[in-house]
Amino acid sequence: MDRKAEFLKIWTERVQRDYADALLAWLERETDFFEAPASTRHHGAHPGGLLEHSLNVYHRLRAIVCVETYGDTTSSDLLAVDVEETVAILGLLHDVCKVNCYHTENRRRKNPDTGFWEDYRAYAFRDPLPLGHGEKSLYLIQRHMDLEPEEALAIRWHMGAYDNAVKGDGRALSAAMEATPWVWRLHQADMCAAWVDEREAAEE
Repeated sequence: MDRKAEFLKIWTERVQRDYADALLAWLERETDFFEAPASTRHHGAHPGGLLEHSLNVYHRLRAIVCVETYGDTTSSDLLAVDVEETVAILGLLHDVCKVNCYHTENRRRKNPDTGFWEDYRAYAFRDPLPLGHGEKSLYLIQRHMDLEPEEALAIRWHMGAYDNAVKGDGRALSAAMEATPWVWRLHQADMCAAWVDEREAAEE
């Protein structure tokens, strides 16, 4: 099964929320979600990298919440929502802020072996709507489909301490993590996907 088919299967089977079809239609018709990279030069810096990363986070989050034991996985904080649906929404959409932001451009570099300058193509990041990372994902998702409060907190703070807002004041992040374990679980899944799954894939 190719990556897009896998995404569509998970989405249609797991997400039954009102207007989920509208959000999917927007992703397919108005964004480059299924072809975009996940970054300019780090994890997923290739066509389809964003889709690949989103699926990796989904599988990691599902393992953390539904398969492995991380503390009290049957807490009321988790059972307050449809777990499988929430895992799919968080994993697949947490980085939707990156759609329509990556472009290729010509660059030059000096080849260290030959000493000659050479042209090459590279990704550049230009955000037409610079709202912030997690904040922008929330805005884009909720233009099409509602989120539960726990989901909104998790997506807003999925960058954890890497979020620029934390540099000014980390109290909001701590309060969000205290409010629902979905916040740190999504952050953990995101880090595992980027620093383990995608690094191992790049080394193969």
